[in-house]
Amino acid sequence: MNMRVTLPRLSAALRLATLALALLAFPARAQTPPDSAAQQAARDPLALGNKLYEKGDYAAAAEQYRQVALKNKASINRAFAWFNLGNCHVQTKAYNKAIVAYRRSLEDAPTFTRAWMTLGDVYAFLGAVGDAYPCYVRSLEIDGPNQRAYQMLGELSLQAGDVAEALRNFEAALKIDPDQADIYLAMAEAHARIRDYGSAEKVMEEALLIIPLPSAAMYFYLGQLYELGENDRKAVRAYEEGLVLDPKKTEYYLRIAGIHERKGDDFLALLALENAVKAGVKKPEIRLKRGSLFFTQGRYDKALEEFKAAYDLGSLQGRSGVENVAAVYFNKGDKKRADAALSVLDETR
Repeated sequence: MNMRVTLPRLSAALRLATLALALLAFPARAQTPPDSAAQQAARDPLALGNKLYEKGDYAAAAEQYRQVALKNKASINRAFAWFNLGNCHVQTKAYNKAIVAYRRSLEDAPTFTRAWMTLGDVYAFLGAVGDAYPCYVRSLEIDGPNQRAYQMLGELSLQAGDVAEALRNFEAALKIDPDQADIYLAMAEAHARIRDYGSAEKVMEEALLIIPLPSAAMYFYLGQLYELGENDRKAVRAYEEGLVLDPKKTEYYLRIAGIHERKGDDFLALLALENAVKAGVKKPEIRLKRGSLFFTQGRYDKALEEFKAAYDLGSLQGRSGVENVAAVYFNKGDKKRADAALSVLDETR
């Protein structure tokens, strides 16, 4: 196994919070039970709360929902009011209050699937895996197969370290919707967690064949898997495919250059880094690496150009590179060229 490459974890915890937040970030349309036109015209608190919610006045909307929730007897109206109050608390980031409101909604309407799902989302966002998991299970018990519920159960299982359970839920989610890139990435991570890199590669290869518009992240992740399997040729190709879609990703130019450098092909390494410059990547790491390669080759004038460019981009290592070039010239007895090399620092600052 190639120990020079460490596959960065996609972070199930971060991805889980992002998935949950994706739902919470959008203003949920406040739920309204079927009302007559007369009731709507009378601007009852629930209907008024909905209008205020849609305008983004969550504090005022919450007050209207609170009136319905506290004054009505157990009913579907009260269940909706508690749920909508929870939505208001989510929008104002009062997540613990939201949890209380959603639970009160479920006391009045135990089969209210959306309340179960949203409660699970809040728990997941807060990192409460043990509390979130049964919420999604309950939603499946009530309404049957649901892609998002299975996906969240998979993410929760992965975060808890249960790879087998995570894979089972991810596979169930893909049976419902096979075009979900995030699920393939999560499945690949699950296999990688147990060092089954071959299976992880197969998952990503299948995803790239199935998904109509695969993302750059999918190619980059597959490239890292190939590197772990010491399949450098495939790794480079995957990275290059990813860079076509996202040409500003500095890390992957450096990875390609690193592969070529390990094989002793400095020319291809320099070419990969030149492609980064042509793509408009203005990161000192690219220029530093080019400078280092030129320096190793004894091409000091070219190294000086690259180190100066890195220094211009704010890298102190670039300054050190310039000084190293100057030192080489000085040690060769060429004080004039040494002074000229150091003068580029004065020109920059």
